[in-house]
Amino acid sequence: MSSHTVQLGGAADHDLVGGKASGLGALIGHGFPVPPGFVVTTAAYRDAVTAAGLSRLPPEAAHRRIAQMEMDAGLADEIRAAYAALGRPAVAVRSSGTSEDLADLSFAGQHDTYLGIKGEDALIAAVRDCWASLWTPRAVSYRERSGHADDDLALAVVVQQMVDAETAGVMFTADPVTGDRRHMLVESVEGLGESLVSGEETGERRTIGKRTLRQLDGAPALPRQRSLARLGRAVERAFGSPQDIEWAYTSRGYQLVQSRPLTALPPGPTSTSRRRGRGPDWQMALDHMPYPPFPIDQDLLVRPVLEAILRALRSAGLTPSRPEDVLTEIDDGVVQIRPPALRPQGRAVLGVPRAMPAVLRNLCAPVAGYRDWVTAELQPLVERIDREDPGRFEDSDLLRRMDMLLSALGGRLFRRFALLPRGVIAEALALRGLRGIIGPEEARRLLDDLLTAVPCVTTRSNAALAELAATIRRSPALRMIYRESSTSEVPSRLRASEEGRELAARIEEFLASYGFREMSIFSLGVAPLRERADVVHAMLAGLIADHPESQDPEPEERAAAARAELHRLGTPTARLLRGPILALVDVSRSTIAFREDSHFQLVMVLAVARRMLLELGRRATARGGLDSAEDVAYLRKDELDLPPQEMRALVEHRRAARERSLDGYTIIAAELVRRRGREDAVVGATASRGIAVGTVRIIRGEEDFATLRRGEIMVCPYTNPTWTPLFDLAAAVVVDTGGVASHAAIVARERGIPAVMGTGNGTTALSDGQRVVVDAHEGSVSPVTTTSGEESGAISPTREDAIG
Repeated sequence: MSSHTVQLGGAADHDLVGGKASGLGALIGHGFPVPPGFVVTTAAYRDAVTAAGLSRLPPEAAHRRIAQMEMDAGLADEIRAAYAALGRPAVAVRSSGTSEDLADLSFAGQHDTYLGIKGEDALIAAVRDCWASLWTPRAVSYRERSGHADDDLALAVVVQQMVDAETAGVMFTADPVTGDRRHMLVESVEGLGESLVSGEETGERRTIGKRTLRQLDGAPALPRQRSLARLGRAVERAFGSPQDIEWAYTSRGYQLVQSRPLTALPPGPTSTSRRRGRGPDWQMALDHMPYPPFPIDQDLLVRPVLEAILRALRSAGLTPSRPEDVLTEIDDGVVQIRPPALRPQGRAVLGVPRAMPAVLRNLCAPVAGYRDWVTAELQPLVERIDREDPGRFEDSDLLRRMDMLLSALGGRLFRRFALLPRGVIAEALALRGLRGIIGPEEARRLLDDLLTAVPCVTTRSNAALAELAATIRRSPALRMIYRESSTSEVPSRLRASEEGRELAARIEEFLASYGFREMSIFSLGVAPLRERADVVHAMLAGLIADHPESQDPEPEERAAAARAELHRLGTPTARLLRGPILALVDVSRSTIAFREDSHFQLVMVLAVARRMLLELGRRATARGGLDSAEDVAYLRKDELDLPPQEMRALVEHRRAARERSLDGYTIIAAELVRRRGREDAVVGATASRGIAVGTVRIIRGEEDFATLRRGEIMVCPYTNPTWTPLFDLAAAVVVDTGGVASHAAIVARERGIPAVMGTGNGTTALSDGQRVVVDAHEGSVSPVTTTSGEESGAISPTREDAIG
């Protein structure tokens, strides 16, 4: 070959062959698979345009005239000879400018590419057209914006044998959006990759852990994907920086057709979810009580629990505090809790050792004992009282039944909570073991999959609701009712047909089984789900809207696949730790089931006790003391027999106080609640890993359930198990309150969607319709400034496990 053509990969300087050819030559020099080819050098360009008298033309004229010029016969013969030496195959003809593929500028897509060129004449024409693309308006504008002068410009041309690709695409060896160097992003299309690179086609995306080479999320895996990922990692190491690599796959394996530095890469993410400040994190308390407890709650629920806790702490000598020191009234009928500081006193020397045996007995007690008590005593009591007609009892009998229910519950609360830490400990130990086998990037993903599909009341109720939605989707008439009607109109329209009446009966059965669920706070003053059939209709309306066939594996399949994956790991460490890890997983799964089931049993008690309370409210309303039976929640237990006029004035005063307190209320005194990150940032705790892009939908309460659409980012002040069917619609969940052990976190991991908990300000800092990136690796939510080519959930609406 000559100064006008050189073999691809042969010794040649950058100024002669340009950036793309230099990069391909370096790949070949390192032994990477690259299709063979040659380079028409920058010297050929300069000689050709000089001979044709076109070297001093303005850009528009240069673009037109170079494409039309007659190439010098000697130069054309050199190109033909190089083509013959290649075997005259179909080739790709691509630019290789001296300013291309640099660390600071890529010139990506600025010059023209020609694929499938066959024959000498077609090749000569393609080289000439490629030269002319140096002067297209887009290339000239790119140079102007980048500060590159047009003086002494030249363009080399790479001619490479075409790869008959089954699949092709791009691999970024770092995340180009977040700058995260721990991940590689791979995008692919069927056939040639030019449509993906040019932006004409949206490819399938996958995220791969760079250390483990395991896929973390995204589209189904490519053939021999680990070999591609291994190539990407090796190229980055060879070149010393993150790379933008174009690749093609055939039955013979992967070929690399380009590698250039990944430009404009942001700094790697720093952890924004680490907690700031000292002291306990009260997010779980905030999650369970996002609004003020009503005065009746304070008397019947809050004070008795606090008294029991403080009594135990005082007897152990750990605090002198009394309930009045801890439960403070910040407005009439509105309270906050100021947890006592533990200050061991002299009697703690004997008190703590004396208390330890009882504490250990409760911590180590079998879960079966609690379940047996529920079956033998609590459940029959709840069912018996729920069957009774409260209208036939005296006020004192109604209060006595409420006391029976709440006392039975209160007597076992400590034991119930004492049974939960074992699951947290087991999960932490299992995670530690898995990290020792497969590393931190994969350990969290595998453990989350091992902990999916836990049989419990939450999964059963969600499955029952999903089956109701499936019934509606199968029926055109039922679909029409839910799509055209408000939730208040649905019941009457269902009653108008046999099919509708059958569905209504099934919804009643659902409410009879699962309707004890609380709607917002753990309270006697808030209606449970069984009093709000409209909420069920709203959830069903959301579940049937825009319902594509899911490509994600079912939770049961994920759990089974995770166990099979653990059994396939054959290292000595894996064989040694597999049995203990699975035993720990079983402990954690049984604790999750116990937690969900026992929580449901707690709210069953409250729902039935509420029936008695509402009967007292109806009687007070009949006497003129209340506007509605619901207002009885504003009264304390000893105020239920106040004169009507005094009762009415008290309720109105407390209602106004409650409304004043709602904005920014926290059950724990606000100055004791830790904020994560900057005050203007939406930052929380990672509850389920992954990254998702989508449109924000603020869901403040059950009245907003029907507004959530599939693929949106659900942002809410709190959650509870009643809300979890909405997780089937959301691409990600962002919650003001709660922690990694909350019900929402568990269900988010079950559904495989990113979740950030305890932000404190998500519902105020974000707004409906705003596009955001939820990065649940870092516990952050950030605005998206561009939506080009993006759909909701475009960066994986599924979990992307990275760091354990």
